[in-house]
Amino acid sequence: MTPKRSDSEAAGLRDFLKRVGSYARDLIYGVPPDKYLFHYTDLNGLQGILSNADLWLTDSRYLNDSEEMRHGYAVAKRVLDERTANEGDPQKLEYLGKVRELLGKPPVEAVYIGCFCLEGNLLSQWRGYAGNGSGVSLEFDPPKFGQITGDDSPSRGLMRLWTVFYNEETQTSIMNNALQFGYQRPGSLDERAKYAAEAIFFFVPTFKHNDFHQEDECRLIFTPPPDCTVAPRFRVSRGMLVPYYSVRDLTKGSFKLPIKRIVVGPSPHRDLNAASVKAMLAASGIEGIDVETSKTPFRA
Repeated sequence: MTPKRSDSEAAGLRDFLKRVGSYARDLIYGVPPDKYLFHYTDLNGLQGILSNADLWLTDSRYLNDSEEMRHGYAVAKRVLDERTANEGDPQKLEYLGKVRELLGKPPVEAVYIGCFCLEGNLLSQWRGYAGNGSGVSLEFDPPKFGQITGDDSPSRGLMRLWTVFYNEETQTSIMNNALQFGYQRPGSLDERAKYAAEAIFFFVPTFKHNDFHQEDECRLIFTPPPDCTVAPRFRVSRGMLVPYYSVRDLTKGSFKLPIKRIVVGPSPHRDLNAASVKAMLAASGIEGIDVETSKTPFRA
């Protein structure tokens, strides 16, 4: 069995997130007033979200695009290589070596994420995540996620809503800060290396190559606490058994999804799908959600 993250390691990660939040754009407080979050999904996903009033946070190791994770680890490796090449202090060199060793192993605890973006009508998203245009994008009100994030999160874990970082300088800065922060923590070199590795594991899923910056993505990220009383669930996807957490489970059903609007994708059946979505909302007794169709011309 994989050992659980200790309370001290969790506290160290929480402190580091606060430090990064002081200079990085945290979506809870940093989204412009006219911006919302959009989650693209196919019709099965929509049915599950509305029927269960729930969102799923997936183990980041099982993302659809494994290249995303490789990019984040490549940034961490490059920063470690640069610091090692320029470091003359034997103790710091040993510390960097221990961090490198930890990053070569599976993380003590997985990081679970839900994906959103700031644009609700992107052709690439329709194709990749919304049933090749036959699905929907759900529009969410970002500040209302403040009820389940931060230090008062009902999950008792580390729940944060973060931008995806595309700028290489920003990614490098966060990695350098993680290494510096870990080294300055109290404890043995092994303990300090764990602090740094935990911070890096958290941020790896938030790093993407700058070529994808137009997606303007953001992610709801959950790190389970050492004594998490909620168990992950599992689903079958792409020939794998994929672990995930239910937001409804984590909040004991106390969080109402802040859905403002549903945009039906640009398939040939968009009008029929829109009518069905409206009927589903009415049958479920869900009010206050607008339903529109995408005007994007699209040929599957």
